[in-house]
Amino acid sequence: MYYPAVKILLPSFLISLVWIAAGQAQAQPAPLAQPTIRLADIANSSVMALPDMMADPMPTANSVLGSAVSLADLVRQGLQQSPQLRQSEAQVDAARSGRKLARADLLSNFSVRYAAGPENSRAPGQTTSHHRRDVGTVRLTQPLFNASLTHEWQSSQQVESAAQRRLQAAKDNVTLSVVRATIDLSAARLVLDFSNVQLAHLQNILDYLEQRAAAGASSVSDLERAKSRVFTARQTRMEQQAAYRNAFNELRRLTQQAPTAIRLPSMVDFPALQAEGTTLQALAIQNNPDILAAELDVRAQEKRVKAEWSKYKPEIGVSLEYDDSRNVRGINGPNHDVRALVVANWAVSLGGKEWHQAEQAMAEMRQKEARLEDEKQRLLQTLESDATLFESAVFRVATAQLEQEAAGKVIAAVEAQLSSGRLGSLLEALDASERFFASRQRLVQAIAQQLKAHAQLLARVGQLGDLQR
Repeated sequence: MYYPAVKILLPSFLISLVWIAAGQAQAQPAPLAQPTIRLADIANSSVMALPDMMADPMPTANSVLGSAVSLADLVRQGLQQSPQLRQSEAQVDAARSGRKLARADLLSNFSVRYAAGPENSRAPGQTTSHHRRDVGTVRLTQPLFNASLTHEWQSSQQVESAAQRRLQAAKDNVTLSVVRATIDLSAARLVLDFSNVQLAHLQNILDYLEQRAAAGASSVSDLERAKSRVFTARQTRMEQQAAYRNAFNELRRLTQQAPTAIRLPSMVDFPALQAEGTTLQALAIQNNPDILAAELDVRAQEKRVKAEWSKYKPEIGVSLEYDDSRNVRGINGPNHDVRALVVANWAVSLGGKEWHQAEQAMAEMRQKEARLEDEKQRLLQTLESDATLFESAVFRVATAQLEQEAAGKVIAAVEAQLSSGRLGSLLEALDASERFFASRQRLVQAIAQQLKAHAQLLARVGQLGDLQR
């Protein structure tokens, strides 16, 4: 049975355990904790309108235009419209065709040849014979042993698998880009509403001071001080308008869609991080599509090296042939030849060309191995950065939530004083308005950072696929 204090401290304790376990080889990482507050809780609604700032420069927080789209809808739309994804799909098609082409070199070849035309033949001591020559040939050949072509075919299979992994990596990149754009747009939309509230609150203070100044009960300095804060709030609102417009344009670029309303994203929209029985580092190395593609590139290059060295081996095949000839080197009857041959070809040396090609392939393999090691190191570094970012965001959300509650109480007291017509301290009222706006902005940014860090962790360990269905 948990006590209340334990319930409060348990999520942070679990998160700390996750990242401590991530740095130890034998540790068992715990699932990531869920946030205690959502963007929908701050907005008091799970749906927010996305107005056109040029047509509606003063949007309200509760207006909904059209049907709201969810994060999953935007991800599906982004995957359908992404040029990057179409490039990766074309690369998969090219790799598949390359694999079939390499396979075709190991299959049977059937050829038919017919040649006819005038021929002049002259044997020693005989006159020149002028006649028409006809030759027809049918051949069916089948390689039995060709190590070089076999390794080339196996290499093309690895290349196709690598292209498929890169296609999955491209899907993850597009999904992550859409997720980031959606979170940034939601945060910008909320902060824009906060700036509207701040501007309205400061305008109420200014109206209050103008009334008192008209009655001679307020000084000119207080009035100008309030005007200065109002002008600053207007500039802040213009900055938030620009941030909102930029975020909206980024989402429209990724999805080729301009939604009029959006469902605010939350942790529920993301799949849970499955890290049972292993560390996050090991999970990322095992499942990250970029790492898997790089490993397949190394395997493909190993097959290419074997293919180059196999050129020193003989090639063996069978050939079934049928020849039908007439008037060959003179006027004679038709000849019919049927042959079943075993053909062996052994190119012992091509001037050292095959040796240098093998050395070139080995150098390329060392390059791919070094690239694989570099990508693994970069992945582990970014994984640690995302983990640190997520952990800091959790504590930032908790702190910002407490800060917002404290600033909200001060704002409530100031509004009560304005309603009664007895404002205690002008500076405290102006500072309270700015602190309340700043606390709400930091809270939204911390939640957005937590959501993006969680999505990035899922992408690093190859578990972002549930959003793509």
